[in-house]
Order: sequence, then C-alpha cells, then structure tokens
Amino acid sequence: MMLRALPPTLLLCALLAGPAAAQRPAQTRPLTLGEQDTVYDLYLPDGPPRGAALVAHGFTRSRAQHVQLATRLAEAGFVVAVPDLPHWTRHEANADALVALAAEVSALPCAAALPVVLIGTSAGGLATLLAAERIAHVTLWVGLDPVDAFRQGRRAAQALKVPALVLRAPASACNVGGSARRMASWLPEGHRLQRIDDASHCDFEDHTDTRCEQICGAADPARQAQILQITVDAALQAVPAAPAAGAVACVSAPRR
Repeated sequence: MMLRALPPTLLLCALLAGPAAAQRPAQTRPLTLGEQDTVYDLYLPDGPPRGAALVAHGFTRSRAQHVQLATRLAEAGFVVAVPDLPHWTRHEANADALVALAAEVSALPCAAALPVVLIGTSAGGLATLLAAERIAHVTLWVGLDPVDAFRQGRRAAQALKVPALVLRAPASACNVGGSARRMASWLPEGHRLQRIDDASHCDFEDHTDTRCEQICGAADPARQAQILQITVDAALQAVPAAPAAGAVACVSAPRR
C-alpha cells in the first residue's frame, strides 16, 4: 500500500485505522485483595516477553479505556496487566492493588524478574506513582495527564529512582488546573515533561466515551494516536533489550 500517494487527511485515517482496528485477545482474571476484590485483563506477547507493563485508568473509569495501549505494548513484547482499580478516591488503596497485581504478574513462569513499566492516566497516574517504590524491577513511570489534587504523591515523586515521562494537557478543571506540572516538578532531575497541545483530558484514554467528552472536552484521534505512540516508544526505550537467553514464552492459562 503506497501511503505517500494519499492526501494528508486520508493518510492520517489510514495510519490510525491500522493499529486501532485490531484488539488483541485478553484474559480477564480475578485479583484477590481481601478488602475489595477486582479483575484485570492480561495481554500476552507472542514470544518470550521483554518486560511487563501495568496500566492504571483514571477516576471512575475502567480497564476498557486502555485496550489499544495494552494491545500495542503486548505486540511490542510486554506482558501487560490492566486492572479495574477497586476505589474511586482511595489512591493509596489503589496503589496496594497495583502492588498485588505486580506480584501476581511476576509469579507467571514467563514473567519472573522482568523489568516493569508503570503507566497511569489521571488518578491512575497517582496510584502508579504511589506504588512504584514497592514494586520490584520498575524501570519507568509514565504519567498520562496525572492528577494529584492534595499533593499525596509528593514524597513518592521525590523518591522515584527511575526515569519518568509525564505527558500533559493544558490546564483544566479535569486535570486539577494542570497538576501534572506540579507532579513533574517533584520528580528528580532527568525526567521528561511534554505538553500535548490542544489536548483534552480524554485524549489520554485510547478509548474514551461521551461522558468523558461532555465533562472534559472532545478527544481527537490524532492526539490519541500521538499519545499512544509516545508512550509505547518510551516503554521500548526503557526496556530496549530483547528477551534474555532461555526466556520462555507465556502460555495462555484457563480463566479462573
């Protein structure tokens, strides 16, 4: 297919239609927490994995908001787990859930001691940041327009010992006045902060809905694709090596 021959508008549509059209099969598994159990979707790469990635959604959202990101990461060689976070506003408890999820993923025969990328959108950005120091082998934290209204993540941000990428939208009520900038200012030197021009808070979900757009502004497929690509590229840069010698492929397990 000769993409160069297409007009710019059709070229954009062709590029977006490729990865967005296919959804990788996921296993939906229970996550036993004791206080409030939940579920997560597990996406497996085709061969031995290069790393693991945990993806956390935003306030009142669900794992359905990050199907395309999970698919792209799995295609890039990551074992990917995307939970339904069990709490709306108890961010420390959601961090506990992510720690439990990381332990469950690392117990897979194919995923022991893999480097881990943590990715969180909005309030999920705060939850992943709070969990980072308690998860082994973390190599990157990515905040997708992360939100911290009460400075809960300040100590965790200051203590982060791995590279960080913060993508942000212009300030709005939905991202608490652009709190991603404040969160980034707490991070050690060497982090990367990038503004996505004209983005709404909904652009940081690869699958959004009218409820989000009515409250936080319309999403744009081109911006969504840009954010997704930057995130996947950052994960690959953080975990550039091919699977180690002797690494085994993940085998799909029956749903429990």
